[in-house]
Amino acid sequence: MSPSRLHRRSILLAAGTAAALTLAACSSGTDTGDSGGGGETTTVSVWHGFTEADGDVVNQLAEEFNASQDEFEISVEVNPWNVITDKLLPAVSAGNGPDLVVQPAAEGEGYANQGVFVPMDSFYENAENETETYYPHVVDYVTFDGAQYAVPMAYGPFSVWYNTEMFAEAGITEEDVPTTWEEWIDLAEELTVDENGDGEPEIYGLALPDADGTFLPTFLEAGGGAVYSDGEVTLDTPQNIETLQWWQDAYEGNWGPTNITLPEAVDLFKAGKAAMTVIGPWIITGAESVGLDIDVFEMPAGPEGVATQAAANYWWLTSQADEQTAAGAEAFLRYYNAHDSQVLWAQESYYPPNRTDITAEQIGDTPFVGTMIDHTENSYIRLYGVPGGLTDVNAELSTLNTTVTQGGDLAPATTETAESVADILSRFE
Repeated sequence: MSPSRLHRRSILLAAGTAAALTLAACSSGTDTGDSGGGGETTTVSVWHGFTEADGDVVNQLAEEFNASQDEFEISVEVNPWNVITDKLLPAVSAGNGPDLVVQPAAEGEGYANQGVFVPMDSFYENAENETETYYPHVVDYVTFDGAQYAVPMAYGPFSVWYNTEMFAEAGITEEDVPTTWEEWIDLAEELTVDENGDGEPEIYGLALPDADGTFLPTFLEAGGGAVYSDGEVTLDTPQNIETLQWWQDAYEGNWGPTNITLPEAVDLFKAGKAAMTVIGPWIITGAESVGLDIDVFEMPAGPEGVATQAAANYWWLTSQADEQTAAGAEAFLRYYNAHDSQVLWAQESYYPPNRTDITAEQIGDTPFVGTMIDHTENSYIRLYGVPGGLTDVNAELSTLNTTVTQGGDLAPATTETAESVADILSRFE
């Protein structure tokens, strides 16, 4: 199932164009030598917010790139993500921000609208960069008005992670791994343990968050619908209501807790109180920290196919970068997404590689990542294209989700939520 782009930016906002001109005028770059190739090294300032294994391998690749040549120097500054958000616009405006920065797609499009980020078409047009190996739908998320604005950095699909000991005790083998929603819920019911029959299981078969709307958009996609499509709220269609009704009926099996958030669902899994959960590849280090043996399979298919969300970050070039600094940024990104670098990235960060030409066998001793390679094709950025107001939209979807899991009349609840979401989004037109 190929993903559909839910939103396209038709034109740059006038304010964004003005901002771009202002930023270009005040940009000083970070070139420590002259751009005429006087033998000095050009420094490229890089900001990201990764502080775990993923951050370590980014920094390692930057150091290896620096050692591999003497024309450019990648200078990495690690800041908390909220600090980057607060500092990015004023820093780039003053010409002392990053030349290259990591941001998600939606935030990146907003900065592009303001002129903070600039197109990277030259990177994609250079055959040496091997961008034909990138997943098309991953690049599509950062293609606006035909211009390619960013380069894939980390794209992690949400998958179903399970407790291998619980599966083994229940006699569940690889042949029993579910491929459809129906099989998945049947398995969750089989793995649920309620020893005293009081309706409060000691072990749930599957822990999913229902106190937030985390998976609602991708469940609707797998059912053939969407929250938002082609600039319109499409939540309250009969098809979507049918999908939500299926999940409401499924929850009557008492295989999962209700009124929990995504972190709480993951905590139940890590504590051995749930046999399965759905999360991104960072669960690998979380499970290791508590001595939990786990394995993974792809999100089972809904009526219209497989759809799961992705945690996605990209490299963006800022408008403060001059010609020489931009050349250094592109050289680093070529190195970062090169075949061997992406093998290292996958092995050390536990994210699947950004390239389609790396096989599970090449990942070596990281079997989970090798398995997740195939999951990338069906993983999508949640609520992509919704213009602003995401916090408020999430709150509305979370309320609807509790109606799904805890009982309630879905048709009027879905219509009410659709109207609320449309009202929120109208503020950003």
